[in-house]
Amino acid sequence: MVLGRFTSPVSFAYSCDFLFCYCFFENILFLFTVFLMIQKIRTYTHLGLQGYEIVVEADANNSIPSIEIIWLPDAAIKESKERIRATFRNVGITIPNKKFILNLAPSDIKKVGTSFDLPMAVALLFLIFEDHVFVPRFFGESLFFGELWLDWCLKPVNGLLPCVIDAVKRGYTTFFIPAENVYELEYIPWITLYPLAHFQQVLEFFLYGKEIEAVNQPKQLPEMNYNVVWGVDFQHIKGLLFAKRALAIAAAWFHNLLLVGAPGSWKTLLSKAIQWILPPLSFEEILEVSQIYSVVWKLHKDQPLILQRPYRQIHHTASKISIVWWGAALTPGEVSLAHKGILFFDELTEFPREVLEVLRQPLEDSVINISRVSGSIQYPANFMFVASMNPCKCGYYKDKDKPCICSFADIKRYQSKISGPLLDRIDMILEIPRTPVDNLLDDNLEETSANFRKKVLSARSYQQKRFQWLWLTANAHMKSQHLSEFVPLESACTDFLKEAAYKLTLSPRVIHRIIKLARTIADMEGKEHVDIPCLAESLQYRNRTFFVESE
Repeated sequence: MVLGRFTSPVSFAYSCDFLFCYCFFENILFLFTVFLMIQKIRTYTHLGLQGYEIVVEADANNSIPSIEIIWLPDAAIKESKERIRATFRNVGITIPNKKFILNLAPSDIKKVGTSFDLPMAVALLFLIFEDHVFVPRFFGESLFFGELWLDWCLKPVNGLLPCVIDAVKRGYTTFFIPAENVYELEYIPWITLYPLAHFQQVLEFFLYGKEIEAVNQPKQLPEMNYNVVWGVDFQHIKGLLFAKRALAIAAAWFHNLLLVGAPGSWKTLLSKAIQWILPPLSFEEILEVSQIYSVVWKLHKDQPLILQRPYRQIHHTASKISIVWWGAALTPGEVSLAHKGILFFDELTEFPREVLEVLRQPLEDSVINISRVSGSIQYPANFMFVASMNPCKCGYYKDKDKPCICSFADIKRYQSKISGPLLDRIDMILEIPRTPVDNLLDDNLEETSANFRKKVLSARSYQQKRFQWLWLTANAHMKSQHLSEFVPLESACTDFLKEAAYKLTLSPRVIHRIIKLARTIADMEGKEHVDIPCLAESLQYRNRTFFVESE
């Protein structure tokens, strides 16, 4: 019947070619129209400290009017459609009676948090005003972050610092962020920030060309990072000269430390004083530590960045979960919050053994791996472990002045909470005697923390030169493959170490830690090579005579 319309087969062929071309161009036109209707806005999210680029795609059709958000949004993101509706209504924008689809790509990344409110609202804005001639802007090269409130104000979001740092590495330089988040980003160079107090600024910026005052000159770090205000000064701790020297050696690069002594022997005071002689953080370390605190909402306007090395003192009632991570979002725990600083366990034997055992992996690897059903995350955990303990329950085991009232079984049970593998990961085990009354009441001031800090900085300068071409930053972080290169031992030193290892039954891990500690002692003395006195002093700092297992 159709063929009867054509007078010849040739005319039929021509008609088929025309029909084919018509259908082809009609499909191309349709696809091109669909392409133009899809708006794409970019943002970022983070899992732990790892950033991921997220593309918000907005599309509309004539189905039942609604706003649908797809591809692994959490409950907070699903609720954002109501915040977007209220925002648009309050700024005078009428949402058409269409079905809007907001797609958060890629699909294999879980999207969490309220920072997606602004990019989704901007994508809808461009879709609704698709016929409007926008003022030429660079929104395709920018990232958007922000939480919308019902009164169209923009509120700050957490975890913005790791997102921006990762985005800068991938070439992004322009960021639209809540005005209250500027404080943690204004120290990063080579970026432009557009602080937004409310959504009306976005509308006026893209539709009417009204400028937003940008922040593109990085602020200088305050001098408080270098001018130390001494909290606990060594000059007020009488006596204990060997302990102070040991603490300076430990601080000269992150050697783990255990102080053992009777009650009132100033173990806790010495442990707190060590934080004031640590070297300052570099700018890279400041950003590295601040990213962790940004994830857990620890940054604020008065403390935009973490400028001092963290000092985390843990109470013995803490659970093993809080040490590693906390919350359903797998946020960093205490071992990560102490990154580049000190993790202090006072009264170590009061902690449950299961809590202490979770420290073994981060002490060895300087990272913590968290694996749960919701995902797997790795956080940095490069900290200096400092702990104090009594040798027994009464506290006077092997004390020279006061007898111990504990039985041998009680002492062994008390000390059994500290496993051998954990002790192997501690570089220095010091016995702290009680200070005699005569020394305690002496008015003479001793060497200050400022002088000890100068020695620490001097030793650190040697290590910076030694590791300038490596990722290493301290002697304590050297691996076994680095020892032969950076700590070559003469034959006499090797024989001395072999004899000590045989008599004291030292494990390979302990032998390596003794060599690394000897390298730090040599740096403190300004020596180019490790000699026998350095090895002997390093061995001296592993005093385990007060442990009943050594008897």
